Amino acid sequence: MHPKRIADPDQGFIYVGAKELKKLQKIAWDAGWWPAQKKKGILWQAPDRVGQVMLHATSSDHRAYNNALAAFRDAGLDA
Repeated sequence: MHPKRIADPDQGFIYVGAKELKKLQKIAWDAGWWPAQKKKGILWQAPDRVGQVMLHATSSDHRAYNNALAAFRDAGLDA
């Protein structure tokens, strides 16, 4: 689990994008990733503090889900 989640156990699940992206972000949340709200979306940080995935609030691309899935997998999420 990410150290920031241990330090702030009251932080709730936050997400951006469509239903498909919400499901993917829920998998990351359950795996211990930390969502950090940024100006243009959410930066997901891996529990090992190495992997990071930026998801933009307005992902209008038709490949947004596939790109997010690939980014999470590249960063170490088993999804």
